[in-house]
Amino acid sequence: MSFYMYLHIITIRPTRFVPANYEVRLCVFIIGTAFKDAFDFLNGNWLKIVGMVILCYFIKLLAGTLPVQGTLQIQFSPVAVFNSETFRSLLIASFVNSVIFFVMIDYITNTQRTMKKRFVRACTYPFRYWKLLYKGLVIFVLSNLLIYTIGMMVVYAAIGSLFLLGTAMNVGSILISFAYFLLFSIFVWLFLSISQVSYILYDDPDTGIFTSIKKSFSLMKGSRWVLLGFFVLTGVGMVLGTLLIFVGLIFCLVLYEVMRLTFYRELLKRRRREKWQATADSIK
Repeated sequence: MSFYMYLHIITIRPTRFVPANYEVRLCVFIIGTAFKDAFDFLNGNWLKIVGMVILCYFIKLLAGTLPVQGTLQIQFSPVAVFNSETFRSLLIASFVNSVIFFVMIDYITNTQRTMKKRFVRACTYPFRYWKLLYKGLVIFVLSNLLIYTIGMMVVYAAIGSLFLLGTAMNVGSILISFAYFLLFSIFVWLFLSISQVSYILYDDPDTGIFTSIKKSFSLMKGSRWVLLGFFVLTGVGMVLGTLLIFVGLIFCLVLYEVMRLTFYRELLKRRRREKWQATADSIK
């Protein structure tokens, strides 16, 4: 029995009994399937997709929008992002990165289908479906604001922990720390919950912003820890890739972009299986 066949078997949720380690095995299944599907995407198309990913990141680098794809520059003022200059930069960077995102995803998708003129079609995709221009802008601004907040809270937590180390813990400091951690968890939860909105909009550009956010929340139900683990693994891979003199970094970037797409598709398959199972159970 192959490894992936085994992973498929362990994800069939029993109707009456759910093993204690079911969620762990589900995480292994989703990441493992996304990893396998990513290599299926790349099989025979490595140079094309690598070239496209490098081109997209190079454009971001030239445009000065590269840090905004996943984060904003961390500043010590919590309201720094709301000054006019910073917010204007955020809007421009979010717009550029949203356009590049749809171009890159369309190219990767069409490469698997071996469509002719896929580069031209990919470059014009967000303009042919012009609603993606403002919808992508809204989603990327929202995502970047959440990441900015999360990044700032990490910085403040690190600084605050240094002060706490030199003082005795009391009930007040414990409660403040707990409330801070709870607020931090809420922001992370929100960011993970809307992480699939861009892919949903790519699949159906006519979907409304709030509808796509609702669908993303539904898709991410029970899979937030999986995506968080994927982000952590990607971060570790990029650090190691940088140490391996750039080649490993490019590999990690390409694999990250393709796996984000295959991860989204695996969530769709899982949701369809759950709906089918619920329908089958209601008929019995």
